[in-house]
Parts: sequence; C-alpha cells; structure tokens
Amino acid sequence: MRISLGTASRTGGAAVLSLATALAGLAFPATAHAAVTCPAGVWKAQYYANTTLSGTPKATVCDTAIAENYGYGDPSGVTLPSDHFGIRWTTTRNFGSGGPFDLSAAVQDGVRVYVDGHRKIDLWRNVSSTQRKTVRFTMPRGTHTLRVDFAAFTGTANISFSYKPVLGAAYDKTAPLAPVGVKSGYSASTLKSTLTWSRNHEMDLAGYRVYRRLAGTTGWSLRNATLITGTSFTEVPPATGATYEYALRAVDRSANASALSAVTSVVSADRTAPAAPTGLTATYDPSAGARLSWSPVSGASSYEVQRAVAPEGPFASVGTPLQSAALTDPSATAGTTYYYRVRARDNAGNASAYSATVQLDAPEAKPLPPTAVSANGWVDRNTVGWQYDGDASHRFHVYAAESAAGPWTRLTETPVTGPAYDDYAAPVREVRHYQVRTVTALGTESNPSATASATRTGDVTPPRMPYGLDAWDGTDGVHLVWTPNTDDTDHYLVMRSATFGAWEQIAVVREGTYLDTGTPAGVQFGYTVRAVDAAGNVSPLPEPGYGTVYGKRLPVYETPAAPASVTATADNGNVKVEWTASTSTDVAGYYVYRTTGTDPTSAYSVSPLITGTTFTNENVPAGKTWRYVVRAVSKHSRWSDFSPMAEVTVPCPVLTGPPTPRITGGGRGADYAQLSWEAGACDQGATVSYNVYRSTSSSDVFTPERRIATGVTALTYKDPGLARAYYYYVVTAVAADGTESAPQAQPFGISMMAP
Repeated sequence: MRISLGTASRTGGAAVLSLATALAGLAFPATAHAAVTCPAGVWKAQYYANTTLSGTPKATVCDTAIAENYGYGDPSGVTLPSDHFGIRWTTTRNFGSGGPFDLSAAVQDGVRVYVDGHRKIDLWRNVSSTQRKTVRFTMPRGTHTLRVDFAAFTGTANISFSYKPVLGAAYDKTAPLAPVGVKSGYSASTLKSTLTWSRNHEMDLAGYRVYRRLAGTTGWSLRNATLITGTSFTEVPPATGATYEYALRAVDRSANASALSAVTSVVSADRTAPAAPTGLTATYDPSAGARLSWSPVSGASSYEVQRAVAPEGPFASVGTPLQSAALTDPSATAGTTYYYRVRARDNAGNASAYSATVQLDAPEAKPLPPTAVSANGWVDRNTVGWQYDGDASHRFHVYAAESAAGPWTRLTETPVTGPAYDDYAAPVREVRHYQVRTVTALGTESNPSATASATRTGDVTPPRMPYGLDAWDGTDGVHLVWTPNTDDTDHYLVMRSATFGAWEQIAVVREGTYLDTGTPAGVQFGYTVRAVDAAGNVSPLPEPGYGTVYGKRLPVYETPAAPASVTATADNGNVKVEWTASTSTDVAGYYVYRTTGTDPTSAYSVSPLITGTTFTNENVPAGKTWRYVVRAVSKHSRWSDFSPMAEVTVPCPVLTGPPTPRITGGGRGADYAQLSWEAGACDQGATVSYNVYRSTSSSDVFTPERRIATGVTALTYKDPGLARAYYYYVVTAVAADGTESAPQAQPFGISMMAP
C-alpha cells in the first residue's frame, strides 16, 4: 500500500484541490509544525512552498512509496502554490549486509537523491517531459538514510523513485548477515524442539536453513528441504536423551548464504529403548539349577529374565533385575522343560524387546535298563522279550543292529508298554541283534540292556501258479491276462518261449495283464506266468501242455488311399458314378455311398463291392440333389477315408399323371386309424387332391369298391369307427383333369386288434 497525497490537476496555473482523491492512511499532523516520526523503511514527506526546500515545511506525513502525479496542481491535503513547490522524502532503515542496489528515479521537474548525505542522482532542472535515471551502487552494511528532494518548477509535475537490491549470482556477491536472536526450547510431552530467531534486515532475503548436530560432533545435517520464510522451526529429534545443537543460515535471492548463527542446544527426552539382548544360552547344573548368560547390551543399566514352561508362555519374571549379563535360576527342577527370555532396561526405564526364547531341557536321572532280554526267530518275524521291575509308568524303546557292535537303529517310533516286541521287518535268514532301553515319561532313556540275537526263518512256501491265463493276438503285440492270486503273491514273472525253445523271463509285473510288443509279426510264441511272494519264493514252471498259452503279433496292413476325385452324371433316371483309382496296391475294390446332405458320414451304401472305377445307380429318386462318395477297401479289410463328394441333380421326368404319394406314417386310436403322407417326387403341383383306399386284405386294396375317401387336400386322413381287425391302406394322387396316380407298391398296414 502507498500512502499518497493524491493527484490534483493544474489549469491555467490555478491549483484545483480534490480532497476526495486523498488515499486512506495519509496522516497529517494537527499543525504544520507538529513532530512526525515514521517507522523504519517508511518515507517521511515534508512539503515546502518553495523549490529550495527551506523554511518550515507546510506539512509532514508518512508515505510508504514515492509515486506521485500532480499534473498541473499541487499535492492534495496541503496548501501549496501550483508552481515552485518542493517535497523532501527521507527514510532510515537497516540494510543488513548491504550489497548492490539500483536507485531509480523518473521525474518532472527536478530530483536529487542522497545516501547518508552523499548525492547519488542529480536531475535538478525545469523540464517539459519526464526525465529518468538509474544509479547502481553498493550499499554498505548496517543502517543508512535515504533522502529524495523534489522540485516542481512550472507546468506538469510527477515523480517516482525506488531502491531495489540487484539480484543474480553474477551481480550479488554479498551474503546476508548471520541470523541473530536464536533461541531454542524442548517439550518432553510432545518430544518437539522449537527454534525462534530475529528476522534479518536484508531486502533480498529468501529464507533460512536450519541445521542440527549431535553435541560433541562436527557434522551438521540440514533439517528443512525448502527455505523457511518465517522466524520459527519445529521438529522431533530422536528421543534418546542426547543433546542436540541447532544453528541457522540466512539465504538471499541470489543464493548467497550467511555464516552460521550462534549455536543453541536442547536436551531430548529419553524414549529410546536399548537393543534386545542376543546370545542367550541356558544350561542345567543339577547342583545349582539353570545357568543363563547373554551378551551385554550397550546403554543397558539392568536386565529382566522371564521363564515359562511352554513356548507361548505365560512368562513370569525370575529373580530381581540384574546388573550383570548372567543369572542362575535355582528353582529350575530336573525333568522339566523351560523357556527363558531376557530384556534390557536403561536408566530412563526404557525396556528393550525380549531376546529370542531359548529352550532348556533339565535332564532327569536315567532309569534302570531292562533285564533278561531274549530274542527268537519265526517265519514272519523276530520276537524280543524282557523283564523290568522298576517304575510301572516307564516305557521301552527297542534297538536293532546287523552287528553286535552296532550301529544301532531304533525300531520303535513311540515307546512300547512292554515287555515284548514283534520285529516284522527283520531280514530273512540273517542274524539280527537287539537291545532294549527304558524310557521315562519325560523321554529320558536308560543305558542299553544286554544284547540278544535272533534269525528270522522266513517263508519257504512258493505261491501257486496263476489261474485263467489267456492270450489274444493284436497288431500291437500279444495280450496276456490272468486271474491275480489272492495269497501272499507280491509280483509275477512273465515267461516266453519259441516253439521247442527254452523259457525266458521277459517282464516283472504286479497286475494281472501284460502286452508283449517285442516279437516279430506273424511268429507264434508260448507264454506262461510265475507268481513270486514277498519272501522271494517262485511258483514252478508248468508241465508240458499245461499252463501255457500261445499268441503272435498280427501284421499291420496299410490303410488304402481314398479315390482322389469322383464324378456323378444323371442319365434317364439313373446316376453314373466314376472315380479315379486308389494309389494303394492292396485294394480289393470300392463301395459307393449316397446322401442328400453334405456330411459323408451320413451317406449310405448303394453298391456292392466294385472292382472297377465306375458304377450306375439305377432308379434314383428324381427331383433331388444327390451327393456321392466312394471308399476303397483293402484285401485285408482296411478302409480308406471318404473320397471328395460328387454332386448331381436328377431331373424330374415329363409327367403323364401325378406321381404316387409316399406314406410317411400311421397310427391308431381306440376306434380309428390315422395316415400321413407326402406328395410324390417331382409332383410339381400336379396333384390337387388325394384318394384313400382301405381293405382287410393286402391283395385287393386298390379297387373302386375299397375307396373310402376322395378329394382329400390335407396330407393326413383319420379313418373312424373301425372294428378290431388288421387294415391295409393305399393313397393315390389326383390331378386337375381327374387323372389318378398309381398306388404304393406295398399297402400300409395298421392293426386295430386288441393289444
């Protein structure tokens, strides 16, 4: 905001004052001689009725800027002559570190600019247009006074003046002064440190950078990513109880940074727990209890040890807080599993996380071993027995070894209640040695018992020969099948022999089937199957002529190639079909198929086996489009794919009468029969109605006396009131001129007999 005396106009040298144009905030003293004091940086304007700026000013006010256009008048709010008046503006302010400044004046008529009484601009003359001048100079640091003297001689009067720091690293090499008045504070409740400082006086100040370091160190870290334009800063330093030092730099708009301010410090609250202890170990001493130790933690003043009897807790503290990194827990008893953990505390009471939990199995005293251990071998197992006169709650583990010197393998996954054990996994006809150990409820084992040995006799009875052995020949080999044994058979040996040759084993299988693909085609072999039990006993080979089947792999014959092309030609109600011969050499002949569709698999055969490459299909229904395909068949009954389709339309003949309809179906009710039919092929609209004939004999249906309906235009007829008998029907078509078609070759029969 600029406080101005406003604008007045000059007309013919007479001043016209417009008080309405005076700006708000212009402060005139109660009298022209009253003392006026303006804030630093605000101009004090003194108005004179002369251009020598002498004598007592007519008015003194405070103005925030010099930018006036008086025209032909004098300043509003004060009485001055319209010509030959003067104004003096003065301001005193702190320029901080100083630096390059531009002093710029635009005036009509005269102006002089002073810095601390030293003239910098002199344009003191009466002119008829605005004159301008800019002077660049280096402002010294500290507080200085600017004075602007203005003279309105005659005619139009205006003045503007500004002083601005020169920006840019190429021009401004003067850094701001270091910030002063830096103060710091810390809140233990919010853990925040707060800094305040006095604002710098530099006019080109851009902002401040705040730095922090741990007391006793030399490296500063910048705390704000962007410049702070205010005079305060708040952050949360690490709550470690350490002392943190702060300092600031002021930065101007040319990126010049000041020296560091004075250092201030805060002491943070200690809210940081020490690290969790590591290296926790636990051992058991029967005379003292559990002994625990761990690695000391930096910053810890004491340790808390906790114990539980389950991994998931609950945990309870053991003893009182310790200053050392070791503890003896005399309350730990033998035969119990304990879980220990420890945490550290510092002088501020901060507790670390718990260490990793360590498990301690406090061992108990070993029980006595069993006595009178014995072992015996049987067909399917070895048995081990013993005696034990100790605690009835104790259980037993059985160990075995192939040598009396070991190594020993435990056979029991869980302890047995005793005093016997069956070893079904003992090898057959091999010596096995046994020891037994007593086991307490806590899993503590005794020393081994005396050693006992046994040899399993094993199974020496072979399984029977499989029943139901059968074989059949295939192109992929000889297929064998038999009825699996229901005894202790484990697997089967498939045996094969050439004619008059010896048996050879060709496969080991567990199921009751086998496919032998390893024989030449057309050569017959004999086959038998032997059963093998888990003990390795094998059923005997069969006697000659018994338990042997024979088979051979069939040869694979070529699938003939289909004819490459087919043609079909209509000829007087017949269709002549011709095709190219198959390129295969094993062709026995061809079959011709016919359909009205486009799918060759829907076609039906219309020919016998044709050895040539032509066939005439006689009496083909006319008025339809037929499609023909051909397949080749080999001498070994291998069929080719379908040939390409040949399409032909059989034309309708010249009609001398309507064609015979085709009866499509019939049925019966309680006392009536019903027929349905369709127009004959190539009817071409010749039929106008139908006649229906009925008889109880199939030989005399088409006679005038058997006609039961004429002039039927529908394609269905219901014959009511029938007695129980077997009836025969024919239907004829009638043309417009009365010509009647022939009847069906075979009458259609419907039974009205009781079901």
